[in-house]
Parts: sequence; C-alpha cells; structure tokens
Amino acid sequence: MCHAGGSVPDGVEGGCTRALKRFETIVVGCGGMGSSISYHLSRRGARTLVLERFKLNHENGSSHGRTKIIRTAYFEDPRYVRLAKRAFQLWAALEKETGRRLLEVTGGLMIGKPDSPIVVGSLRSAREYSLPHSLLDTKELAERFPAFAASDSERALYEPNAGILFPDRCIEAHKEMAEEEGTKFHFGERVTRWEAGRSLVTIHTEKETYAAEKVIFAAGPWNRSLLPDLRLPLECERQVIFWFRPSTRGELFNPRRMPIFGWEVGRGRIFYGIPNTGHGVKAARHHGGRVSPPDEVDRRVTAEDEAPVRTFLKSRLPLLDRTPISSMTCTYTNTPDGHFVIDRHPRHRNIWLVSPCSGHGFKFSSVIGEIVSELALRGFTRQDISLFSLARLGIT
Repeated sequence: MCHAGGSVPDGVEGGCTRALKRFETIVVGCGGMGSSISYHLSRRGARTLVLERFKLNHENGSSHGRTKIIRTAYFEDPRYVRLAKRAFQLWAALEKETGRRLLEVTGGLMIGKPDSPIVVGSLRSAREYSLPHSLLDTKELAERFPAFAASDSERALYEPNAGILFPDRCIEAHKEMAEEEGTKFHFGERVTRWEAGRSLVTIHTEKETYAAEKVIFAAGPWNRSLLPDLRLPLECERQVIFWFRPSTRGELFNPRRMPIFGWEVGRGRIFYGIPNTGHGVKAARHHGGRVSPPDEVDRRVTAEDEAPVRTFLKSRLPLLDRTPISSMTCTYTNTPDGHFVIDRHPRHRNIWLVSPCSGHGFKFSSVIGEIVSELALRGFTRQDISLFSLARLGIT
C-alpha cells in the first residue's frame, strides 16, 4: 500500500514503483502568479508542468475582476517601489512581445487626511525614490478631476504613471508564451497530496502522478491546505466588486479623465476605484470582508455588501451613487502583516511557496514570476525579497 507524507526514493511512490511523468519544474496554480512563473521558467528553458484545479481565468480566486490597479508610490511600504518599477518594465516588454494591450496609464490618486497612512505612506515612497508626483488640496483636486468630491480636510497625492492592468489578458499572454516554449498546462486537475524524495518531489492529482526536481506552490488560499505541515497563518477573505454607470457626465469617468484611486475615509477603511474601460466604473472596499475557507466562500452578492460602497460613493463620487450595473466576488489571501510570501520550504530545498498577496499583489506578478524562476533555477535572485520570508511569520 502507498502512504502519503513520508520521504520516498526517486521514481518510487511510497514504496510502489510507478513510471512517473517527470518534469524539471511543476507549478501548482495558474492565476496571476502561476502563469507568470511558468512564462519566466519557459524563457530559461525549464521543462515545466502547470497544474490548475479550475479553468484558465476562473473566478474562484484573486486574479479576476476585469481590471487591476498598478502604481509605484506605494503607501504600504517603500520597499515595494523597486519591485513595482521592475513590474512596469516587464509588463511593457510582454506587451511588445505579444502585441497585446495589457496596461493603460491613467494616473493615480491616493486620497485621505494629510496624516492618513495612505497619504503619508505614498508621499514617503514618492520622495524616497524621486517618483513624479504632486500634492493636491481639495480645490486643486476638484479642478483637475471633477468627478471627485473631497472634503476640505482631505488631500490627494497624484502619481501620473499609475494605471490599469487587464488581468485576463495578462494571464493569457503569459500562458500562451510559455506554451509556445513547451510548457504543459493541465486545467481541471486538482493536486491532492505530495511527497518529497531525495531529489524529486512526487505530486499526486485526482487524475495522475508526476515527479519534478522542483515544485512551486502558487495556489493562493489553497496553499494552506496544500502545505499543511507549515501551518501557514493565512486567511481567505471574501471581497465584493461593483461596477457603476454615472448618472450624467460620463466623460468624466473614462481613463483619459479619471485616474485610478485609493481613498482612506477612516483609519484602516479604504475604498478604491478604476475608471470605465467598457464595463462601468469599478469600485469596492479594500479589506473588511468575511473570512472563510476558500471552498466555502459565499458567492452571492447582497444589499449588505453594496451598502458601504454606496455610502462611500454618495459622499465622494456622487455621480456614481446609483444601483450597480454588475458585481462579483473575489478573495484576498491575507498574511498577518499584509506582506507577501516568497520563500523556500524550510525542510525541502526544492519546494517553493509563492504569494499570498493580501489583496495588493497582481501588479507585481510579472516581476514575481521573474524572481521565482531565478530562485528555482539559479538559487538566488537579484531582487531584495527579505520582506517576504516565512521566518518573519515564525515558520522555520
């Protein structure tokens, strides 16, 4: 009988000899992170298999939602700025390589009281890295961007180079370019367990068994159940996204007139929005959702979900205070401190854990793919990722 969980010799599954399909690298998960990792591995010639339990661009995780924000004046921590700058470069290179429009620059506003973390943190990053920016008072904000109605006590940091990513296109571009280099993608194939041998890792799915020299887990909230030995302190947080059509003056909400924005209306209460790219203006609360296991997320959208977003819009973007034209749910996979995880398994040097991104990671998926491919194939990366270690979470 074969048993899970122990170390096994290469090519042997728990004592049961079997001809395994062998790869240099297996990536578990094909969202924003997994697709980018597969692309960068393929560029380095690694024979790779990508396993995804759902279809491409499914709506059960964090990488969907039609549009995503990309910005550089990072209020969360200035150590993200170098990564954001490299992410921009890689998105631009992927656009050129594929001929697809993946990114649109709209400018970005971070709004709140002058002493709010969103304004103070954005200004700190902008100044520390000499990023183009300007500070706007209420009058200047209204003159430049008439859709916004800030209070007299609020200020805005404007970043001209911020903008929008189109996540479905980004994931498709990474996947298709990797596929051209020989990477195999298996959709609808759920990983059930794995075993680490002396030099190979055996991966079991509901359909097949594989072996790889290296395995990278990039499965968002499912990383916790896939790596039970680590007892990862991750929470899967339900989020609800809405799209609105303005009552009048729709031209104020297109990407040429309306920047992306983050707006802190109280300590820790942030809302964000993205201009109309064809589906309406996107608006949602950042965090504050219910926590549950990823397979038990309530996908129904209720009046209770809508209420805080409508209240925010009524006071800050009043032309959008209408019944939403569409909505959907997504999830954040949160770490205790809100920073990512990019690290090697503490007991298995050929296993890597990537993301969870705590609701602000998609923009970085291009550079995280580059980082992880360097780590997996070369053992080191040019980027400083000390902020994302497992050790900081007490996992050693």
